[in-house]
Amino acid sequence: MAKFRLTLLGGFRLDDEDGREIAVASRKAKGMLAVLAVHGPAAVTRERMAAIFWGDLAEERARHSLRQVLTALRRDAPVVEASGETLRLDSRICTADAAEFAALAASADPGELERALALDSGPLLDGLSAKEEAFEAWLGAERRRLSQAAAAALTRLAAHHAGQAKHEAAVQLLQRLLAGDPANEDAHRALMRSLEALGRRSEALYQYKLCRELLLKELQVEPDAATQALHDSIRRDNFTRRDSEGHGLRVVAVVPFVNAARRPELDSLAAIIAEEISRQLARVPGFRVVVQPAVVAAMRPNPDDLTQIARVLGASYLVTGSLRQPEAGVLRIAVQIVDGETAQYLWSLQQDLTARGDTADVDNFVAGTAARIEQQLTLAEAGGGADGTGDDRYDERPDAWHKTHQAGSALFSAGWSEDAVDDAVRLFREAIALDPKLALARAHKALIMAFAQDWGLLRGDTARDEARADAERALELEPTRSEVLGLAACAIAHLGDPARAVPLLERAIEDNPNNAQAWAALGATRLLQMQFETAVEALRRGLRTSPTDYRRSVWLTALASGLVRLDRLDEALDAAHGACRSDAKFYPARIVLAMVLAKLGKASEAAEALAEARRIRPRLSRAEMRRFVGGALDDLASSSGFQES
Repeated sequence: MAKFRLTLLGGFRLDDEDGREIAVASRKAKGMLAVLAVHGPAAVTRERMAAIFWGDLAEERARHSLRQVLTALRRDAPVVEASGETLRLDSRICTADAAEFAALAASADPGELERALALDSGPLLDGLSAKEEAFEAWLGAERRRLSQAAAAALTRLAAHHAGQAKHEAAVQLLQRLLAGDPANEDAHRALMRSLEALGRRSEALYQYKLCRELLLKELQVEPDAATQALHDSIRRDNFTRRDSEGHGLRVVAVVPFVNAARRPELDSLAAIIAEEISRQLARVPGFRVVVQPAVVAAMRPNPDDLTQIARVLGASYLVTGSLRQPEAGVLRIAVQIVDGETAQYLWSLQQDLTARGDTADVDNFVAGTAARIEQQLTLAEAGGGADGTGDDRYDERPDAWHKTHQAGSALFSAGWSEDAVDDAVRLFREAIALDPKLALARAHKALIMAFAQDWGLLRGDTARDEARADAERALELEPTRSEVLGLAACAIAHLGDPARAVPLLERAIEDNPNNAQAWAALGATRLLQMQFETAVEALRRGLRTSPTDYRRSVWLTALASGLVRLDRLDEALDAAHGACRSDAKFYPARIVLAMVLAKLGKASEAAEALAEARRIRPRLSRAEMRRFVGGALDDLASSSGFQES
């Protein structure tokens, strides 16, 4: 096992086997170790080393200086192997990141390329001054070589991910590549393709604009024919898609957050929060999100004229925000949704974080806020306003996305019943008739019908076959989109195939770890497989990711059921009460609450919960209760006067 670790990328550090840093004071000693490490197993002659670092001295004096440095190194860390006239890094006792990086970066294996890029922490010997002309020339050449190796590794790995339809991963790699080589036209083109594959066409078109500006500025040339052809293709497709969707998708723009605290250290945090919320909203189906640079450009010359910004961007909704420090140690973040036409507030949120702005706190805030904004935008589209009051401007919109939004919110506003399910399914069918390729409408319809079948609100094999066909067609249309995978897979699980649903849900989560519905669906599917610990964990992850989601009552009801199976009744009681509070019309939550109370020996309270369930659903029967809790409430339901069916 190696006793020493030499880190050269991004700086210099030599550690012993326990991770303790070994001080190497001499600048030339650090440089010599780098030369030996980069040469790998090949030896370097003493003459060559002396020429690099003491080329201005006579040969004897240069060799004497070299011996002095070697003696000091031997005393502190015996990592140099000297043999006559040659020197090499002793690879038996010392490993070096630069040598490992070079070997891994040349590989065609995706795993080795990932490891290579993880090692690439910056330029070789970053921060070390090269005073000798020969050493400066050597260092410059090696930095260029390693930079080219990193670029090649990024390019190959991005191409691999794109070929596997893992376009989010490809986008991150290509953005990293362009950060180091902004004029790399091939990388710009690859990034445009991956953004288009993700449905982020406005970003792909903006990437072309950046590419063109950079090439004109740096090289005084226009993009080549292939890049221009790709741009024209994306642009045509963008217009075609918008035309095929009637009024097109609603545009959302996140305005850069205001640093109202006027503390310079919060400027970058304000920008990061706005950018991350924008990025996460880009995943929300049914909306198009404007990239941040385009929003900033639209704010000139008057950043306070919200209606003008909305007109320039074609945005129906603006998301605005601010950061304040009302007292020491507290960071207060306010977020609003603004109507792009009237500049009226439709919804607002305020949350306090610690003033440090820890990464985990900020990430949780962004994920939760994006989920809340998604919910409010969906409600605004379904009902014409985030406050649910309606808006005549949107009443007659015939497009497929509007029908989908209406259908998705119908059950949770009217409450689950046969009539509400029929209305939701009708709206989904109308949406699909308007746009047969709208995968999300098919996936959501399949899930609603699967739940309704499970709960006795929709009967017959015809409905089950229709739901299964919609789920399969949704997966054919958009096999990689997280939101479609989450909904369709959950439907497949409840239609009787949980084993097939699990890998689909795992893919949905891999593509978007903040897809709360996919986490909750994975939990519900694990319940069907009797894997209660993992079910509870996944359901809680979904609830944490989207703590105010309009589907919260369903998820909490499932969580309570899982906790009962683990005999964690106090936790189950909290979850069941939470489900009831989240939706006053969701009768299954009262049935599960009654079961928990009965198991805790609270018969009278259990009877009250069942009475409340019957008030919500007067036709509730004992047979229907068994769909949720088995026979756990048979005696209580019988004594409370519930009919068998």
